[in-house]
Amino acid sequence: MSVFSRITLLFFVVAPSILYAQEDWENDGEIEDVEVEIVKDRQINLPKANRNFDKIPPLTVQPRTEKLEYFYQSMNFKLPDLNIRVRPLKMKSQPISKIYGNYVKAGFGNYVTPYVEGYLASKRNKEYMYGTHLKYLSFQNGPVDDENSGSGMFDIDVFGKLFNKNFTASGTVGFKSRNYNFYGYGELDPNVPFSVEEQKFSNFFLNGSIENTDKSAELQYYAGLKFDYLTDDFNAKESEVQLDFSVSYNLGDRTSIDIVSDLDLITQEDDSIQADTRNIFRVSPALNFEYEGFRISAGFNAVYENDTLGDSEELHFYPAIKASYDLTENFQVYAGIRGDIEKNTLRSLTTENPFLAANTPAYNQDKTFEFYGGIDGKLSSKVSFGAGVSAANYKNMYFFLTSPEDQTRFVTQYSEDNTGIFNLFGELSFNREDEFRMGLRTDIFAYDTPDDVAEAWHKPNYKITFNSTYNLYDKLLFGGEVYALGGIQALENETGNAIDLDAAFDVNLKAEYLISKQISTFIRLNNLFGQQYELLLNYPSRELQFMIGATYSF
Repeated sequence: MSVFSRITLLFFVVAPSILYAQEDWENDGEIEDVEVEIVKDRQINLPKANRNFDKIPPLTVQPRTEKLEYFYQSMNFKLPDLNIRVRPLKMKSQPISKIYGNYVKAGFGNYVTPYVEGYLASKRNKEYMYGTHLKYLSFQNGPVDDENSGSGMFDIDVFGKLFNKNFTASGTVGFKSRNYNFYGYGELDPNVPFSVEEQKFSNFFLNGSIENTDKSAELQYYAGLKFDYLTDDFNAKESEVQLDFSVSYNLGDRTSIDIVSDLDLITQEDDSIQADTRNIFRVSPALNFEYEGFRISAGFNAVYENDTLGDSEELHFYPAIKASYDLTENFQVYAGIRGDIEKNTLRSLTTENPFLAANTPAYNQDKTFEFYGGIDGKLSSKVSFGAGVSAANYKNMYFFLTSPEDQTRFVTQYSEDNTGIFNLFGELSFNREDEFRMGLRTDIFAYDTPDDVAEAWHKPNYKITFNSTYNLYDKLLFGGEVYALGGIQALENETGNAIDLDAAFDVNLKAEYLISKQISTFIRLNNLFGQQYELLLNYPSRELQFMIGATYSF
């Protein structure tokens, strides 16, 4: 079947899924959520969905929206970014009471799942804010052999922000822990002793930034520092330092200039990997012009890459041009071309697939070019939409394969030749103030792999995400998400044949009832239809999951 035929068939198969919905707990071989919001004149990458029913601090304190973890394995497919002004909708729960900002939350679910979360922050202050957040979630049992497929996580961080009439400074320091079992072993011989191996990732991080407070000033600036240190149970170590700087200056009413720059310093160590500091230095200047609904940004992206892991040193130049035009007050078309060096780290790879074998190298990817275009706008004051297409070419694209030595682990396959990725998408959002919100996004992917890669292993051909929230009389909050993802192929080592993994269809529902201004109860149902799908070969997801709990705000 041709690529065009496959895309057409998949579109008609997945289009009806807009009527369904899911929720976000800790991931374990399952789908990550994405939510949709139309935001005009912005280019934003699509992150994981943040959606919960937590009571958040008062708006004047600027609290963070914390992510609720799903039961699902994070699948952050490194697909081409799209220059759309439609971004993931942060479908934040509208607090029923805005008096209490701090909270303690606890729950328990099947698979022997204790859950505790707490948030404590300073009260209203125009000059500063500070606080801490803690979360613990453990799955004592999993989908295979009970405790053999258990997992868990623990997060804690301390954050602060200083407000000045000239600048705003912020910072965070924290620690994350994730533990998994390599349970993808399949059928076992009862006569042969077997003990499942465990994996644990420990991540210490800190970040800080400073930016100007006056957003109407002619000169805008931002400077940031990030540090990450990752270890695992198999002697892997990785450190990363990232420096970010950007400045924008208005040359007039219609013209401005932007300069964005960043520096990455990365080291990776393992039993057989000893990589000195890997450097990526990027400078991206652009001249922006606007006239009667027409906007153009013309510049380039210069990237110096000194990858000691891949033994490469090169200076890359990419075009960075985008243009948009307002067809009407509510409709806009856009198009552009760009390219970049996309860094891969052990932290990013293990977030996408925590079951990697030891000594997995994290080579960078070269996106030599990407053409994109689309349209977005408003159908009414409450309904917004976006649609677009992109075609990109990658060198050194990575794919996941089951390790020939151990089927419970995965290795990365990199292709030095060109890999083409085509993406067609559409999204829709509805927002009726604080009462009802809905977001839908559909993506269709096609891949042109080189001769050394038979298929785009463990990459999806389509993905649909739908989410909604409903506030009933400021007393009951309802929510739901649905995810459909499929077309994933995996390589079976024993036969050397490609395997089509079953499509995943995952529905989550949740509800919260406010007993008083300080106390509420909640219930969550994940994977409502109990489908035991695989996004990674040999790693089935958990079936129906439920959790009940309560929240105390103060």
